[in-house]
Amino acid sequence: MVANSKRMKVTFTMTFQDWLVLVVEDDYDSTKMVAKVLEHHQIRYDTVGNGAECIQALERFIPTLIVMDLAMPVMDGWRTLSEIRANPNTAHIPVVAITAYSSPNVAADAQLAGFDGYFPKPLHPIRFVQELVKIVEQG
Repeated sequence: MVANSKRMKVTFTMTFQDWLVLVVEDDYDSTKMVAKVLEHHQIRYDTVGNGAECIQALERFIPTLIVMDLAMPVMDGWRTLSEIRANPNTAHIPVVAITAYSSPNVAADAQLAGFDGYFPKPLHPIRFVQELVKIVEQG
């Protein structure tokens, strides 16, 4: 990755062709925001609207990583992460939390719960992708 500090322009030297991101988000605008960032980097993705749909999707495919809202109907991100980590077939998948609840307490709780990253909304696109790259490379 090469950064120009004056304009904060980032060029990634790796390709995202093999990535498949599962976006778990109930809010249309937030889903579109994440989708636009992923599309900009030519990252393939699928979307579902809650944790129960996420668990169902994981029966069909294993994504490179999961980007998940914390507060959703049916099954929230906290419970969904717990189910993902309890399943030996999905426990290894990096899961990052995105949330409108931006506070140090929520960030600490997300880390303690086992999320691999935490991003308050609105997302900063460059930092978001930089962190996703780090998380996938560590995985």
